[in-house]
Amino acid sequence: MTKVEDAVVAPAPADQRTAPSAGAPASRSGRGRGLIGQLNAGVAAAPVLFTDAAVVGFALWTLLYHLNLGLNLRPSVVFIAWLVLLPVTAYASWKLRRRDVVPRPADDETATTPAELPADRAALLRRYALPVGAAVGAAMFAALGTGTLSWWLAATLGLVSVVSAWLALPRRGAPADAGAAPVTRETTPAQAYVVIAVSLAAAYFGTLIARVSLDDVFYVGKSVWVAERDEIPFRDFLFTEGVLPAGSANPPLPSFEVFIGALARVLHMHAASATWYLLLPVLAVFAIFALWRLVQRWAPRRPLVVFGVAAAYILLVAYYADALNTYHLPRLTQGKSVFVHALVPLAWVYLTDYLERRSRRALVLLALLSVASVGYTTTAVMLLPLLSAAACVVLIATRRLRAAALCFAAASVYPLVSGVLVQVLRGGIEQTVATYAPLLPLRTIYELTLWLGILGVIGGLAVWWSPLLLRRGVPRQLAAGAVLAVTVLMIPGLLKVAGDVSGLRAVLWRVPWILPVPALVGMLAVIRLPGLARVNRVLAFVLPVALVAVFYTQGKPMWTNDLVQSKPTWRIPETRKNVTFWITRQDLPKGLVLAPTSVMRAMPQVTTRVRVVMARDLYLTDYGIDTQFSKDRLLLGRFADGVEPVPVSEVDAALRRVDVSAVCLWRTNKAANDAAPALGLVQVASRKSPGGMICYRTTTSGTSTSGG
Repeated sequence: MTKVEDAVVAPAPADQRTAPSAGAPASRSGRGRGLIGQLNAGVAAAPVLFTDAAVVGFALWTLLYHLNLGLNLRPSVVFIAWLVLLPVTAYASWKLRRRDVVPRPADDETATTPAELPADRAALLRRYALPVGAAVGAAMFAALGTGTLSWWLAATLGLVSVVSAWLALPRRGAPADAGAAPVTRETTPAQAYVVIAVSLAAAYFGTLIARVSLDDVFYVGKSVWVAERDEIPFRDFLFTEGVLPAGSANPPLPSFEVFIGALARVLHMHAASATWYLLLPVLAVFAIFALWRLVQRWAPRRPLVVFGVAAAYILLVAYYADALNTYHLPRLTQGKSVFVHALVPLAWVYLTDYLERRSRRALVLLALLSVASVGYTTTAVMLLPLLSAAACVVLIATRRLRAAALCFAAASVYPLVSGVLVQVLRGGIEQTVATYAPLLPLRTIYELTLWLGILGVIGGLAVWWSPLLLRRGVPRQLAAGAVLAVTVLMIPGLLKVAGDVSGLRAVLWRVPWILPVPALVGMLAVIRLPGLARVNRVLAFVLPVALVAVFYTQGKPMWTNDLVQSKPTWRIPETRKNVTFWITRQDLPKGLVLAPTSVMRAMPQVTTRVRVVMARDLYLTDYGIDTQFSKDRLLLGRFADGVEPVPVSEVDAALRRVDVSAVCLWRTNKAANDAAPALGLVQVASRKSPGGMICYRTTTSGTSTSGG
């Protein structure tokens, strides 16, 4: 456990224009004279400048995009307007930064008086035994237990841990600790070089991951549509060309996919290439810098060690679908991934800066972050108000009502207003953020964010110990509020009630995303025990090594199952991509193409000019899984895959109802190819292995009666 006496009093953070501590050499602050000093200063400032610029720039784009929902200009026109306004925005940001000279708060909330410090080990034990022990019990029951009783015990002990830790924290209004030596909270050039190296390595490694996400058929497909047609698809674009209303996967709020499509169109490049070769490396650097900034703000000591362990946790515990870290490099081109791994950490950074320094700039950045978050994902409509409410609980408890109101307004007004407008204009917020599954069990929710087994115990300890492990003052208080909110919502039955009231049952499993879990796990590496100097010297080496060893042996890394290629690649298997492009080059009749379901999922990511029968079966839920529209497409998908026998008469009827004009089948699908003459299919093209395929045209085309 972190020793209270060892916690430092943090002055104003360096990225908010603070000077180095007295007596610190100029070289450490990157302000040495000459070219080398200027280079070091620029490198040290890079994480702050890059992340803040990314937040401001994408917030501006999102504002223009939402304004264009009423104007309906072409995305390329909006993109050019965005480029024109960027220099103006940069100048305004620079002016705000220069004027953001904020005095230190009169009541130093980061300090603790000597009288408040426990005098001996017995006093430390009395103060911290309950929160530490209760957290251990909560983590054990949550990660190892089964059944409802274990979750009741986990939630109860978690609440006991958070509340008792909160009572042990110093209260507002305590005078400064004269005995504490101030430490400058700034990124040194040496730290910055390490962080930049890690971010560049992540950027390159991300382009090599060949992991397929089934959601890319929508995300990349929408960008491809924008790039090819220079229009925003407000209605269905996967099954029809705007004939059907938009499904729940296509709300009007996110601007991210439209941004990629407009960028690709302006640069005259394929939208998939813009996504995976251009945007992915930039987003990887953004996410790594955001992680560093939060670690640098919240770590009580040795931030590089915390950062390294957190990065190892992301890399090594990241395989299963929908697990928290799988939303990092493997899925970082999806807006919700950028939100959880970059914007959530930055939200806590801006809250910390504002509450510690009364920084107007931090408050403005928090408001712009809320705009950018809505542009990335509709999940922000739910999670940002929850995150800000968790912070406000702490502020209200310390009687900082004005700060609570400002923080909540900055982080929540735009998401809430956007959600309300969608509810009024588009038929309900539940359709805006819904997915296709009922509320997940608590055990599964815990597993997706914190895992189970020994990894789940480590994650639980990182979360419930965080009010004791972080840097003293605002970081500890914010962590206590966030953990309290998540723990309360994990009480059995509460999420179900919240889902019934809000209609958001299917996405409430993302509630724990407000916790910056990788950073909190990294904090476990710098635990120090009070009064045990020799033991602490051993722990300083053993803890980081032991944690990384557990991640490596118990987790599954991003590269499991040979998912790493030798060169940058699209997130489509090479053979499947080649087959899909081959189909687009054939002289097929206009109309819907039936192909194996894997190929039909790839087609929208290649082009929208060739329309397929069923881009993804999951999205049929929006239009009624028991309707003829859906049944026909599911039956035809089974026929094209050849995984089970399908009556030829039913296939023939479905081909006519859906109005299929061409059929492409694997050569290995003997049953379907043998049925071609009976179905009136005429061969028009063939392809040798790998990816051997035969394409046919239909000799008859019935009237579409199911929306095709």
